[in-house]
Amino acid sequence: MGRKVSIVGIQNSPTKYDLEKNLKDAFGLLDEALGLYKYVDIAVFPEYFSFVPESKDTPIIEEYNEEIKKMLAMRARAYDTYIIGGTVANKQEDGNIYNTSLVFDRNGDIIGSYDKIHLFDVLDAKGEEQESYQITRGDNLLTFDTDFGRVGVMVCYDVRFPEMARTYALKGVEYLMVPAAFFSPRFDHWQDLIKAAALQNGMYVMGVNIFGKVCDTLNMCGRSLIADPWGIPVATAPDKPSFIQAYVDSDYPSQIRDALGTFHNRVPSVYDIK
Repeated sequence: MGRKVSIVGIQNSPTKYDLEKNLKDAFGLLDEALGLYKYVDIAVFPEYFSFVPESKDTPIIEEYNEEIKKMLAMRARAYDTYIIGGTVANKQEDGNIYNTSLVFDRNGDIIGSYDKIHLFDVLDAKGEEQESYQITRGDNLLTFDTDFGRVGVMVCYDVRFPEMARTYALKGVEYLMVPAAFFSPRFDHWQDLIKAAALQNGMYVMGVNIFGKVCDTLNMCGRSLIADPWGIPVATAPDKPSFIQAYVDSDYPSQIRDALGTFHNRVPSVYDIK
């Protein structure tokens, strides 16, 4: 038995444009969770936890970013926890906007950021969904080391690409965090993808989703969950704004990987997935 690691996911229900209410509700859930447990090692918000862009015509609201960063940093320091701040719209000097997840350490310092790589550009029943109308894709993975193990980050649609989770596993990631805004008709996909990533790669995977009808056309399924390295859910969220928490064994990922042999029995010479 290794260290008991306490992980928390926040499942809030943001609404279009009402940033003040969204932030009040989201941080209220975080404060409740961080105050309830004796300690929390890492807490994760969902994708677009402060606002949800509805279409290519919805203006990206990114002027609140500095205030959001301050709120996240303050709580990371106050509660001595790592925080992954869901995602925020991150406008760069060249005018490109990225869907960015910021990581804060226990001192409240930003120690890394991840720009969503796989953008949701697909045809759907209503015509099309083109995330790239607003967002520029990232091109780098993010891992960071903590006092309880190595953590990786992906965002929402990224979880549909198994190469990405496997790459993280090969980089030594033991905890994969997935902030998301996953649509309600696909809740079965959402939960199965989280469990599959955990099982296939022998690591903890926490999927943290927003919940409810967040704007006129988007309904999110919630169903946040933590899956252990066997792919078994150890915490699931109810169908309402809430949070999930679990104490997990830091030694379990390495034990599962050793027991199943799915890493040292790999045959990379025959794989061609480019």
